[in-house]
Amino acid sequence: MLVSAPASSANLGPGFDCLGLALDLPFRVGVAGAVAEADLLPAEPTHPVVEAYLAAGGRQGVELGWRSPIPPGRGMGFSGAARVAGAYLAARQGGRDHDSARQVAFTVASDLEGHPDNAAASAYGGFVVAVGDRVERLGVPAGVRLVAWWPSDTTSTDRSRQQLPDRVDLADAAFNIGRTALWVAAMARGDLGALRRACEDRLHQTVRLADRADSARALERSLADPRVLGAWLSGSGPSIATLVSNDHAESIASTLAEGGGRVRVVDLAVDGVRETTA
Repeated sequence: MLVSAPASSANLGPGFDCLGLALDLPFRVGVAGAVAEADLLPAEPTHPVVEAYLAAGGRQGVELGWRSPIPPGRGMGFSGAARVAGAYLAARQGGRDHDSARQVAFTVASDLEGHPDNAAASAYGGFVVAVGDRVERLGVPAGVRLVAWWPSDTTSTDRSRQQLPDRVDLADAAFNIGRTALWVAAMARGDLGALRRACEDRLHQTVRLADRADSARALERSLADPRVLGAWLSGSGPSIATLVSNDHAESIASTLAEGGGRVRVVDLAVDGVRETTA
């Protein structure tokens, strides 16, 4: 059995720890030697896919193999996708059907991640709102893609979260609540024109970008282009996610690449974790 779970971009600006978007960069995992995948990498015992596989009841001593184009340590949900995939594989091996295994995968990955947004997007696909153990999934609008920009170095999620303040101003909290609600309304109605404002944030991006001048410049370049639908710091960074229409994706990606770093145009993932043959 080969399992695939999509990458994710979390927070989407204002939706700290509750909003996520699934990206068509798959994390694939299977039992080493049991699937026809010559290029699977052996998973070390400390790999998040192994951690989640065992946490979901997977058999001790089973050797897992994996592969993925998701860049680790760059705020695009590598560990979340790995954990969802590993837990789903264990649940399916244990006899659970798809829906039940997906719920197990989300629960296990969310617990291990310490927040539910990435796990929800990788488990369910599309645009998700995750609150505790509840996930509400909305489809994604047609005709849009995501341009992902990231530098050569990585960011530690734990270290990044430690930089955030314990308390926030009431006005800033209200600002983010309104824009988080606007994200949900815009996605529900397919109102792409509302997304640029919906991406605004006052809780975490400024703090995180203070130490990442390269990411801050990439975000500024994205928002300076009127064709951009919305842009945000992906997860804890350092990646910048830019939502654009299909017609402008390659042109905007070329512009972002001029400032250095790596750029990739990514489709949004409609499906979450699942069995796959490739």
